[in-house]
Amino acid sequence: MTELDETLRYPIPRDPRCPLDPPGVYERMQKADGLTRVRIRDGSEPWLVTRFDDVVQAMGDARLSGDHRLPGFPLASASSAARLEGTLPYAFREDDMHRAQRAMLMREFTPKKMEELRPRVQRFADDAIDAMLAGPRPVDLVSAFALPFAIHVICELLGVDGDEEREHLHGLCRAMGSRTTPPEEASRANAALQEYFQGLVEAGLDGSGKSLVVDLLAERIRAGELTRDDAAGTIQMIFHAGHGPTAYMIAVGTVALFAHPEQLAAFRDLDDVAPAVVELLRYTTVSQAAMPRAATEDVELGGTVIRAGEGVLLQMDAADRDPSAFPEPDRLDLSRPPTRNVALGHGLHQCLGRALTYVELQVAFGTLFRRIPGLRPAIPLEEMPFKDNEHLVGLYNLPVTW
Repeated sequence: MTELDETLRYPIPRDPRCPLDPPGVYERMQKADGLTRVRIRDGSEPWLVTRFDDVVQAMGDARLSGDHRLPGFPLASASSAARLEGTLPYAFREDDMHRAQRAMLMREFTPKKMEELRPRVQRFADDAIDAMLAGPRPVDLVSAFALPFAIHVICELLGVDGDEEREHLHGLCRAMGSRTTPPEEASRANAALQEYFQGLVEAGLDGSGKSLVVDLLAERIRAGELTRDDAAGTIQMIFHAGHGPTAYMIAVGTVALFAHPEQLAAFRDLDDVAPAVVELLRYTTVSQAAMPRAATEDVELGGTVIRAGEGVLLQMDAADRDPSAFPEPDRLDLSRPPTRNVALGHGLHQCLGRALTYVELQVAFGTLFRRIPGLRPAIPLEEMPFKDNEHLVGLYNLPVTW
């Protein structure tokens, strides 16, 4: 255990003066021997894992389980607990069904199939920018571009029609994604999302659906390989993870480029933005809520023996700034050779939509600065309104002009 002054209360807030950077105490943890205990809302003290190699090792260790029913499983917020009510999608289970459902869906989210979506993704980006260019300035990049772009892409995949429906679903997801949402409100939001996506499943079963993903799940239900609740939970997971993190990443990544004008100038000259997107993902890993795990047997990790029944929190944003894994990790360097990071998970717990996320971010950043080369912040960077109450790093709004 590291020799910090006292047990820290988790989640640990970011310094509002440096909102792009993870809390500085993570670096102290990375340099110390062993792991560190933190105290979460229920008074328990799970181990916090901040070093890159330790996080990668933990994600691949079956003895560190994502089954929330296990003793010691850490839930750092009421909204995190609410997400586990009802039938869980495969990503929250550690069993043969998890592996089977993941394999089934991965066939629909291969890099090749996601690359085939690029023209449609490009159209959504151009439509949003057309509207921006035709409107007044300054404009909020979050509501005018990042959010509608990300929502339209995932809704296209899932067959969700109508701006009003999309906004309603996004609002429910934000309630689920807030650290401060009261338990009752989080439960109501989760139930409303489940009800909506159960309706999509029924539409797929009766042939009135408009989504290849939903149709695939309906086929598995008919074959007896999947329950209706399983399918609805999986669609909810895809929607939740498939738009919020992407939208937040577009906004926070844009601020990171604004804050590093020499890197923004280099970005504008790139013919291929793919490697730069990898560096932006590493530098601005937007997931500031740790991945929870519970030990099913004794495990040695990072020089510490984690006993069976103890909780573990895997801190991805800290891992992606680990100096032992990335030279000068706090420097945004778009010429950095692309290396693996854990912004989108790792191994069996790698994000299902990883290939789609890469396509979206390449299109979003590339199109934004190609079509609006003079894009710049409309307020000082230190006045940017970063959120401090969500599981993701985000902004309430991002005023820009050109």
